[in-house]
Amino acid sequence: MIKYRLFFLIGILLVLLFGSTMLFCLDLSGTNSTQSISQWEFDGQAISLPRTLSRLAPRSSITLTARILPEDGDYLYLKTVYMPLKVYADGQLIYEYGQIGSYPAFLLDPPTAVALIALPHTGRPVTLEMEYLFPTQRRTATLHPVLMGTSGEIFVQLLSQMGFSLFFSIVLITMGILLSLVAPILIRVEKSGISFFWLGLFSFCVGIWVLGECNLTGIFIKNPPILYLMAFTGLFTFVVPLIRFGLIVINFHESKLLLWNCFIVETAVSGALLLQLLGIMALSRSMYLFHVLVPMSLALFSGCILFESIRYQNPMARRFFLPMSVLGVAAFLEVNNYYLFHLPVQKSFFFQLGVLVFIVMVSVICGYFIQDMFVLKLQNQQLAYEISLMEKQIEVQTERYQLFAETSARIRQQRHDLRHHIAVIRDYLHNQECSQLTAYLDKLYADIPENTSPALCENQAVNAIALHYQAMARKAGIDSCSICLDIPKNVGEISDNELCVIVGNLLENAIAACEKADSPFIRMKSRLADQILTITMDNSCGPVEKLSDGSFRSSKKEGGIGLISVRSVAKRHNGNSRFETQDGVFYSSVYLHLFKNSQGIS
Repeated sequence: MIKYRLFFLIGILLVLLFGSTMLFCLDLSGTNSTQSISQWEFDGQAISLPRTLSRLAPRSSITLTARILPEDGDYLYLKTVYMPLKVYADGQLIYEYGQIGSYPAFLLDPPTAVALIALPHTGRPVTLEMEYLFPTQRRTATLHPVLMGTSGEIFVQLLSQMGFSLFFSIVLITMGILLSLVAPILIRVEKSGISFFWLGLFSFCVGIWVLGECNLTGIFIKNPPILYLMAFTGLFTFVVPLIRFGLIVINFHESKLLLWNCFIVETAVSGALLLQLLGIMALSRSMYLFHVLVPMSLALFSGCILFESIRYQNPMARRFFLPMSVLGVAAFLEVNNYYLFHLPVQKSFFFQLGVLVFIVMVSVICGYFIQDMFVLKLQNQQLAYEISLMEKQIEVQTERYQLFAETSARIRQQRHDLRHHIAVIRDYLHNQECSQLTAYLDKLYADIPENTSPALCENQAVNAIALHYQAMARKAGIDSCSICLDIPKNVGEISDNELCVIVGNLLENAIAACEKADSPFIRMKSRLADQILTITMDNSCGPVEKLSDGSFRSSKKEGGIGLISVRSVAKRHNGNSRFETQDGVFYSSVYLHLFKNSQGIS
């Protein structure tokens, strides 16, 4: 049930992601009349935007001019990257950004910003002048195109170009928060549930990186310093939670190299943030180090996964290799596009696609991981229960051995005195003292020990566990406890331990159920015929809640696995089990085939 619910949620997530991808890939602009102002004059020469300038002194003035004809209600959309900017229309200042004192001093340069600026309507051409100052922390500066049109038209065009990035980042951040909230719940069940915290942190880091990089975000969040810090901290740190997630889920045999890699990245991130806060080096300059460090970390992680899957035949490593390879290739393409290709796409576009594919694959893997985790937990609980049954068997056998040892000691003592007794008997017979002889023989008969623990069945292991729970029932005040088992020493391919699991679980649950009953009773019996062993039990019980899957809610705080274990053993031997309650009585029936090649009844 858990498995199907999980895959249903994963399916919804995939539909949303792919649906949003298709939606934002459509041309939403339609007949959009937005105008791109790309022809400008710079230093007496005509240039077109985008344009990258280099080898200029810090804070050098870069002035662009253009002639435009705005209509009523037109706006300018512009973007400035780490450069202070002033915009004039016919010599009148209509916008300024990044002047000294308008942003935190430790940032050194004003962070990237986008803006919508209302244009004056004059009914005639307007001279537009944009005055930039070259950044102090970069050797190059990029001048981006300027859009002109109504605010609605500009927004629709930006949405068609960057809407997916914005939507994708929100989904990632939401997923990250949800996974981080789910992790503490899973940790209570299994310590490896901490892996979902790291997966959530990875999703959150990538989300804030994409959100900070998306130009559309700047239209809604007018706080460039916050977006600047979000973008770079997300970019610098996402590889650490990703690797730590993999360390837990894959369970590497050799993990020192990856731990050292995490330490190096964490140290580099701390150093970059410290240099930024001290006003020594901006994160935009530290970025070049992480453009090498992050892809290398992903490549190392992929290599370790490949080595683990080949050397140790780790099935989880095999599952992770393909999604990690996709993520590594996406990171490689992203870096190369930044330095070489310069394709006209939103920043982090290639990595977004890589993360999308990665999340799809990892979501499926996590589904199997959760399923395996709960199955392993259930198996561990069942194993612990079987061990406790064995301990109870040993305890009962020990008690019987002590009783046998005490009886044997008395018999040895009686044998030691046997000659003396024979001599006395002979004397009584010789003297014909019949009454004294009878009294003496009665005394000897009374001294012979009796068997205080009658056998409930021929199988010693099952007999021991049944006697144990019979004694528990009597101590619990259940006087009406009838156990009659027809279980021989040899029960084919069914192990004694499996039989003890069935008998012990049924009796333990019955004793617990009788605590809430007014007139407690337990009746257990078995029958062996045609190589089929059938065990039935009726016991009194209080109100029992039946769940939607046909099972019953356990009264134990930690949750019970008794009936699950019984069903498991029965099916293992081509059998089945049935449990039902009616009028305050709980009915249990189990049947098993002595040999596994026998045909079970469906």
